[in-house]
Amino acid sequence: MNDDWIKDKVAIITGGASGIGQATAFAAAKRGATVVIADIDEKLGKETSAMIYDKGHQCHFIPTDVTDKRSIADLVLSASELGPIHFLVNSAGLQTYGTVETTTEEVWDQTMNINVKSMYLVANQVIPEIKKNTGGAIVNISSVQGIRSQKNVAAYATSKAAAIALTRTMGLDFSSEGIRVNCICPGSIDTPMLRFGAAQHGEENEVLKEWGSSHPIGRVGTPEEIAKTALFLMSPDAAFIVGQPIVADGGLGSIIL
Repeated sequence: MNDDWIKDKVAIITGGASGIGQATAFAAAKRGATVVIADIDEKLGKETSAMIYDKGHQCHFIPTDVTDKRSIADLVLSASELGPIHFLVNSAGLQTYGTVETTTEEVWDQTMNINVKSMYLVANQVIPEIKKNTGGAIVNISSVQGIRSQKNVAAYATSKAAAIALTRTMGLDFSSEGIRVNCICPGSIDTPMLRFGAAQHGEENEVLKEWGSSHPIGRVGTPEEIAKTALFLMSPDAAFIVGQPIVADGGLGSIIL
């Protein structure tokens, strides 16, 4: 399949300055998309955008707070001036730890706002643009922990399960209008967020090696592997997939815990 389906079309990627979002930005730009990185981290956002642009691809960084409607409105307006918006990848996310006893209300609300509410807020303003441009696709980044969980991640696991439910209803609501919505449920992926978590448990490389050994495949995944999954779900090759959680977890979720 050629890249006509994505060439010169705008793909907004929240959380695109690092991790899975960054890898997806690189992958989409390489295929010919006009990529818009929406991230609150201006330093990393500018650096990522410059790296992609220096490789001869179209990429723009727009500082965005995905929990703020006004900031999102500015993002959508600026992105629409770059070309027709057809794609959205909701990759902004936050890892938090704690039980319902130890998690503060502030941390609970922050986790829900960034991991779930932001998907609603961004989609709320991007979907009218995709409709206007005759359709496209949305990919939400959830987690295998939205399906199966571990201890001490009450808010995080709940937010990722909610992202799956949101994806399902969005898929039902908009597929008849030419907008396919799916989500990816990664296992452990070697991102700054995972390394932050690993550092809480010891020397991060050793912890990542240990966590990787718990996956049947024997390792943690790479952001590029999840980016390829996202590009597949955005493409016409996934035309019959609607509202689904696509598990890309190295077999982790298949283990009986």
